[in-house]
Amino acid sequence: MKTLYLVDGSGYIFRAFYAVAPLSNSAGLPTNAVLGFTKMMLKLLRDVSAEYIAITFDRPEPTFRHEMYSEYKANRAECPAELIPQMPYFRSIAQALNIPVLEQAGVEADDILATLAKRLRGECDKIIVVSGDKDLCQLVDDHVQVWEPMRDIQYDRKGVLEKFGVNPDQIVDYLTLIGDTSDNVPGIKGIGPKTAEALLAYFTSLDEMISRVDEIHTVPGLRGAASVEEKIKNSLDAIALSKKLVTLDAEIAPWARSALLEDFKYKGPDPERAIPLFQELEFDKLLSQLPGGVAVPLKGKSFEIVTKEFLPSFIETLASLPAFAIDTETDSLDPLTCGLVGISISWEEGRGYFLPFGVQSDTEVNLPKGETLDLLRPILEDPEIKKCGLNLKYDLGVLRTHGVEMKGIAFDSMLASYVINPDRRQHGLSALTKVHLKETMVEYTDLVGKLGGIQFVQPEPLKDYACHDAEASWRLWSVLQTLLDDAGTEPVTDVTLRGVDRVERAPAFVFKQIELPLLTVLEEMERNGIRIDVELLTSMSEEFQGELIILEQRIQELAGEEFNLNSPKQLSSILFEKLMIPSKGLKKTTSGISTDASVLEKLAPTHEIVRKILEYRELFKLRSTYLESLKSLVSEKTGRIHTSYNQAVAATGRLSSSDPNLQNIPIRNPRGRKIRQAFRADDGFLLLSADYSQIELRILAHISGDKNLRETYYRNEDIHLSTAKELLGGTISTESELKELRRIAKTINFGIVYGMSAFRLANELGISRTAANDYIEGYFRRYPGVRVYFDEQERLAEERGYVETIFGRRRYLQEIDTTGRDQGYAVRSVLNAPIQGSAADIIKLAMNRLYNRLKPLGNEARMALQVHDELVFEIRADRIEEIKELIVQEMEQAVTLTVPLKVDVKVGERWG
Repeated sequence: MKTLYLVDGSGYIFRAFYAVAPLSNSAGLPTNAVLGFTKMMLKLLRDVSAEYIAITFDRPEPTFRHEMYSEYKANRAECPAELIPQMPYFRSIAQALNIPVLEQAGVEADDILATLAKRLRGECDKIIVVSGDKDLCQLVDDHVQVWEPMRDIQYDRKGVLEKFGVNPDQIVDYLTLIGDTSDNVPGIKGIGPKTAEALLAYFTSLDEMISRVDEIHTVPGLRGAASVEEKIKNSLDAIALSKKLVTLDAEIAPWARSALLEDFKYKGPDPERAIPLFQELEFDKLLSQLPGGVAVPLKGKSFEIVTKEFLPSFIETLASLPAFAIDTETDSLDPLTCGLVGISISWEEGRGYFLPFGVQSDTEVNLPKGETLDLLRPILEDPEIKKCGLNLKYDLGVLRTHGVEMKGIAFDSMLASYVINPDRRQHGLSALTKVHLKETMVEYTDLVGKLGGIQFVQPEPLKDYACHDAEASWRLWSVLQTLLDDAGTEPVTDVTLRGVDRVERAPAFVFKQIELPLLTVLEEMERNGIRIDVELLTSMSEEFQGELIILEQRIQELAGEEFNLNSPKQLSSILFEKLMIPSKGLKKTTSGISTDASVLEKLAPTHEIVRKILEYRELFKLRSTYLESLKSLVSEKTGRIHTSYNQAVAATGRLSSSDPNLQNIPIRNPRGRKIRQAFRADDGFLLLSADYSQIELRILAHISGDKNLRETYYRNEDIHLSTAKELLGGTISTESELKELRRIAKTINFGIVYGMSAFRLANELGISRTAANDYIEGYFRRYPGVRVYFDEQERLAEERGYVETIFGRRRYLQEIDTTGRDQGYAVRSVLNAPIQGSAADIIKLAMNRLYNRLKPLGNEARMALQVHDELVFEIRADRIEEIKELIVQEMEQAVTLTVPLKVDVKVGERWG
């Protein structure tokens, strides 16, 4: 369809002026209205992807309506002083955007719009007048609509009738009767919209009404009909004048009557006008939002597209360098299937080079991908030539997909930032560039807009965007390396790493020895993926759905009525208003008593309906979050699931995962464990799960130095059973008693590690707070070194501002986000950080070593999954015993602590 957009520019101006707070550029020019206008126009261009467009403006000179009626618009206030100097810029902005500007002295913009609408009706399928002016609704017909974008209201025939109560061809008569205070059109005093609506419904037109003026007092339902008739008889001159004033003149602009649709074909912005104008107004950031992108000269930077002619000398130079930064541009976020749009490279401040392969907007610039990658391969695969970048795990995967095994990764800014400040929410390139380099980068969404992908951006802006990524990464290397080094080093004497002579307790060690090599390990794990039994997922989903139906019926039976179980408001009403469950002391929300998990768990022991609701929620979540979503995540290319490991998210140092989130698959209940059954080995292979046993408690024994805790592990005793005997006492006579006491002791042991309060422990165990407090005090009497250690950590956190793992991974007290948390959250976090962080460090060190040990085995053994303290491998069945020994050895000897590390191993065809 051919659609023409006709924009009421004058309406945009005043909306923008009053919508944006006062603002000036550095030269003192007011810019608030121009900024608002520009943003509105850019949004319009993004939202509609207009093929044909024009904009009209009112001129300051009097029009034919002023000559007709001297009081026309006489009640309008003077133009605000701050708006006057901005007036010339609105037309300049439109011209910079390459939108035809239409105006004529003595003619209102609305008349030009009417002329064009009449002239071009037959040349396009639809004309959309962009305005909030009700006068323009008189143009509406089968081909013309009025659109008010601020409120996203579209006025077609039906829309006009719903808004005004009259049809579009009655709008002139309607406005004639009611007048227009904004334009000072007199109308008929005392006649408002409802009266006008009733009159036009009865007489259909103003002319018909005047010809039958003596019948007005008979109009059914017309309030004060006799008075209305009298007013109209006394206002015939005013009616004639008002009608002329509100009727748009579609003949007054001869040049518009001869316009052609192709005159208004949108060709994109004019960079030669846009760049200096936007820079003068200091709208530099908006340049990146121009349709199709505009190549904005970055101050002090020189970015080039590598051409076929330039390629040989570029390759020669690159091969001679000791290091460079690299970044890839792709047409999707999946490194296994994406197309390579281009590679950007930089090795000095202010300079960068872009090698295009898949640019669709101008294919002439593209280099032959296969031949060019063959030239790059020896350089990218040379481990002696150092490479840096940001989130290089992704670039590594992309290049592997396209046949290049990049080596020599020396620095990753995202990982460095994460190690320096793990609680920072953003470690992306834009955020780091703004903080450390004081530059603002073009955002991907602004560059691409609605183009559908970066491959459709014009070569020049694409080149600048890509090169800036590489150039910023190059500069961040030195800045962030300095921050890592300045954090200081302190040799550790009580921990030993295999193959490392001296362990330095500092963020630099964590970055270089743990995180940086791990990105290669994770990339291969993501690429390996794991097989999923889709048929099993489908059958489980159907089974869970049947259970959900039964649960829902039982819950509604207990409630005594049907309601939406997934509506917190309805559920709250059922529980606390209808069933009268006591709510004293329970958490409240704006819609009533909360029904979140913490509230329902408190109520569960005494109310069957609450227990059923909790069960329903768990089942619903398992089905929707895992059973259904897992099927959609199976790769069409490999038939496997390829989870993404997030290395710079969890402030504790742990890995997280997404698509799917493996860490959240519950394993403490039968249904959650059943989901793990769907993860299976390929034919001829087995899965091996290697899980560190009680690693956090062992780390606590190591770093606290508590004699009793260490002795328990020296003797290889069951720590939970030992704690049960010490704290809970009494005679254990049955297996069930033993099991229950061990469960309580386990909760206490791990609760201490996580800084659990007596209140929380009481809730967990279903005991009084006094009893819970006695358990905690008894624990510290049994393990006094643990209390001393925690007290010392709290003191150090206050004194230094941070705590650290045994390898120097830090967590800073003042950086912890406590929004929405209880008062003790920050303290619990810093006390737990050295323990949980050390556990994360150890499994990462083990993964790095195992990667190097398993790599020579090729496809016979591969790391498939990592979840907290567990690693899952896929191993050829006939080599399982031999490789199991290797895995256990590497994990248990990844680091030598003062207590032994222990790994539990299980083998099977399925993860469950």
